[in-house]
Amino acid sequence: MLVVKIIGCILVIASSTAMGFFFSNEMKLRVENLKELKKLIVLLRGDIRYANTPLPEAISAIARRNPGTFESFFKNTASKLHEFSGHTFAEIWKEAVNKELGDTSLTKKDKEHLIEFGENLGYLDKDMQLNTLDLYIIQLEEEVAELSKTVKEKAYLCNSLGIMAGIFISIIMF
Repeated sequence: MLVVKIIGCILVIASSTAMGFFFSNEMKLRVENLKELKKLIVLLRGDIRYANTPLPEAISAIARRNPGTFESFFKNTASKLHEFSGHTFAEIWKEAVNKELGDTSLTKKDKEHLIEFGENLGYLDKDMQLNTLDLYIIQLEEEVAELSKTVKEKAYLCNSLGIMAGIFISIIMF
């Protein structure tokens, strides 16, 4: 009976530690995802500003040139835009955000900001699109700067809490 309790305690400590490390990793991945998204939006802005590329072609070019976390998101958006299905850009963007970005580390708030960005981007002329892109880039920079300040401490806290929670539960169970 004692062996079963010890094995149970070890499993509880191991699983809670793994959960702590998982949440810690998710915070770090969120920062990386936001940095990658910012890079892609800067590239999109460059295509629209300097190459005078229309929005659907610019999104398609971004999808082709940049494999990674957001590749399927941009490919899906570009293919829906080229279908001319009668949906607005905002609807296509929102659907792609909800469908393709579910497995990223972006939070619900990040996705809502991305949807709002798509709503403001799709129906405007070139100058307003560029202003919208600039505003969103500034928002992403602020978010990344804020997260970068605290992610190290929060990651350490998650790791420590995972370990301590496992030990605490094990003591209660034993």
